Amino acid sequence: MDREEIERQDFPAARRGYDPGAVDAHLRRVADEFDAVARQRPGSLAEGASTQVRAILEAAETSARELRDQAGREASDRVERVEDAAKGMLEKLDRLQGELDRLLDGLKSTAASLAGSLEELSRDVGTLGAPDQPAPVAPAPTAPPSNGARSEDDAGARLVALNMALEGTPREETARFLGEHYELGDVDALLDEVYASAGK
Repeated sequence: MDREEIERQDFPAARRGYDPGAVDAHLRRVADEFDAVARQRPGSLAEGASTQVRAILEAAETSARELRDQAGREASDRVERVEDAAKGMLEKLDRLQGELDRLLDGLKSTAASLAGSLEELSRDVGTLGAPDQPAPVAPAPTAPPSNGARSEDDAGARLVALNMALEGTPREETARFLGEHYELGDVDALLDEVYASAGK
């Protein structure tokens, strides 16, 4: 409905009807109010739309702020977990380093002990592989006289006794030999000294 339809003046006339001037005035006021309402409606719609837009924007800002806060908390928690994991790994590495140090110390000690043992074994093998030392040779004794007489060579008798002792001749046999071929003052003392020297 527009203003022309409201203010139309083609109403049928009646004898006892309303005053046409009053009706026209009333219709004009209605038309004026209608125009005022029509002019205000777009503004009201725009204002309502603006309010809704503001509400949507505020809600979006609130959601974005909450998302940022949540993301910050999650990032902080993630960083804290990473730090804890890194700390645990460093502690494990420290323990492993300690174990390796102890193992290396043990290996060094074992290597030193083995080196000493090998050196000692090498000395022993060298001693075993060395040529036998020649047994001491007793000086050739002075031959007893061949004419049956007994010799008075005390040094010669001592050498003969030592030679017999080193060869393992029993003391009694050596004493008998000396008695038969040498003229000695104290045979027993000489034999004691000779056999003691020979370790017999």
